[in-house]
Formats: sequence, C-alpha cells, structure tokens
Amino acid sequence: MNFAASASTRNDRTVERVLGSLALFATLPGASLAKLASVSTKQPMRRGSTICRQGEPMPGLLALAYGSAMLALRRFDGGRRTVRFLGARECFGLAAALHGRHCPLDVIALSDCLVMTVPAAALLRLLGAEPAFARGLLREVSENYLELLGEMEASVRQNAVQRLAAYLASLAEPNGSPQTWVARLPVSKSAVAERLGITKETMSRLLRELSAQGTIHVERREITILDRSRLAATAR
Repeated sequence: MNFAASASTRNDRTVERVLGSLALFATLPGASLAKLASVSTKQPMRRGSTICRQGEPMPGLLALAYGSAMLALRRFDGGRRTVRFLGARECFGLAAALHGRHCPLDVIALSDCLVMTVPAAALLRLLGAEPAFARGLLREVSENYLELLGEMEASVRQNAVQRLAAYLASLAEPNGSPQTWVARLPVSKSAVAERLGITKETMSRLLRELSAQGTIHVERREITILDRSRLAATAR
C-alpha cells in the first residue's frame, strides 16, 4: 500500500471529518484536529487487497472511512486465522504504531474501502499537548486489551455453537420494536466462519439447528433473533 500523501489529500476535508468521528479524537479542539488531518493520508483500497502485511513497518494508526476489513494471523501451514473485523469508523494499529513495531497481522479489505493513516509522530505529539486525548488513548488501549482477553477466553472455553451464539448476540440490535431483534452479519458467512474458527459447512449446520429450535430465522446475512433468552443460554 502506498501511504505517500499528496497535496490534494492534505487539502481534502474527508480526512478531517473521518478522524473527527472517531471516539479516540472526539476531545480534540478543532485546530488540533485540523492539524492532525493535514499530516494524515487517505487511500482507496479494492476488495481483496492487502492494506498492511504482517511483518511490514506499521505506517501509523489505520482507520476506515467506509467499507470493511479483516485482521488475520498467518498459520504455519500457509493458512490464516481471522482475528477481528473492522468496519466504518473503526481503527487498528494504535499500539504497534506508538511503539514503532511492525504490523502484527495482515489487514485485508473485505470490500472496497477508504483507509485513513495517522502517523505515529503526530499521535505522540498529541499525547504531550492534549491531556484529554491522552486519557482517551489510554482508555482505547485498555478496552482493546480486555476485548482480546475475552476473545482468547471464548476460543478456549466455548465450543463452536457457543461461539456462534455469542457472536450473534453481540450483533443484536432492536428491529422496529423492543421485542424484535436482528443480527446483521457485517461480512460474508464464510468470513464469519473463519473468524469463529469453524468451517463454512459447520456454521451453516449450526445456523440450521438454531433455526429448527426456534431461536433464530436466517435470511441471507440478516438473522432475526426469535428467542434472545435461548440464544444467550446457548452462548453460556
């Protein structure tokens, strides 16, 4: 990926708008946000392209303006294990960028997307100049650490159907009334299966079983949750 900035990039307010929508930069005064945007870059990426490769220098904090991407670890056998998905207004690489480390994962575009890159030097300057930003950054790193621990615990303690049920529950949101909930898969079922550490065939079978139990109803990527209590019990 080419992260070189151009004059047109620096003058484009898109970067400033996207950075301003991230929780990490929510406390920045307008002038500080504009300065940060002026040294940041944007790059459109096509579906299937690699945004950053595992082991390459980390160019900075990466944020998606739109689209989706996956974070994946390479396995010894040449395969990969999906660790997490990124959606619009989400970011990755904060810790690696601040410590000058190489990219710890492959970051792969799952759809056409627009990637913002904030250089580490600019983040380090903000740490000294903006106390509220420093507190927010600490909160962001802490939350990422706790989420990682939770995911590791789930991979060790939960079986396949528990992991699937927990994932659907995490996506659930009201769908028109308090009694109706829906989980919309952010990516394909194949990608979700890879993220959960199961095959696509296993995921399809588990979805059919949950449907037969009356727990969910599947319509492509939209999964209506018919019985939230049962889904929660399955996840435990």
